[in-house]
Amino acid sequence: MNSHSVEIAVRTLVTLFVLMDPVGIVPIFIALTKGQSVQQQEYAARHISFVVVLVLITSTIFGNDILDYFYIGVVEFKVSGGLLLLLMSIQMLMSENTSSAFLHSSQTSHGNGKLITPLGIPLLAGPGAIGTVIIYGHKAHDIVSYGFILFDVVIASLIAYITMRNAHHLAHFFGEIGIEILTKISGLILGAIAIRFICQGLVSLLPGLG
Repeated sequence: MNSHSVEIAVRTLVTLFVLMDPVGIVPIFIALTKGQSVQQQEYAARHISFVVVLVLITSTIFGNDILDYFYIGVVEFKVSGGLLLLLMSIQMLMSENTSSAFLHSSQTSHGNGKLITPLGIPLLAGPGAIGTVIIYGHKAHDIVSYGFILFDVVIASLIAYITMRNAHHLAHFFGEIGIEILTKISGLILGAIAIRFICQGLVSLLPGLG
């Protein structure tokens, strides 16, 4: 274990946590599981989390091969991924109050399979999270670093599962205003991460900017 591996592990975990925004999906999960039993909600949370782990681990392991197949360098992916994260950040900051999801709680309950979209993909395992593990996976030069990234994926997905599993308790604890505040703070952090990705990519593509 070295400082480089630890740095990658910390950055990956923080970025994934911000991107997944497990607290922010609480009202959405509650709305989509309206009318389901506790057992059905638990199953849905496990199902969604498993899909998220599968997608992100696959992206971590084969992400660079996919980029090579399309003749895309990680530098270009940093810029495009950074722009995508920036758009997601702006959406989180400018969107309507997340509590508006409660307004749709009267909709017909969704099957567990249908909950994979949008909760699993793209809210949790979206392009931003996929791009993050690909980019940091490219920086991992040894098995330890790769192991840390995979561990981060499992931890982030486990946090999302625990959040969905206890969605109603968390919603009652934080309240609608608390969830909205946490979502906006996550949006600000995500925006800063996006700017860093874009700047790093542009400096590599256009050395004169450095």
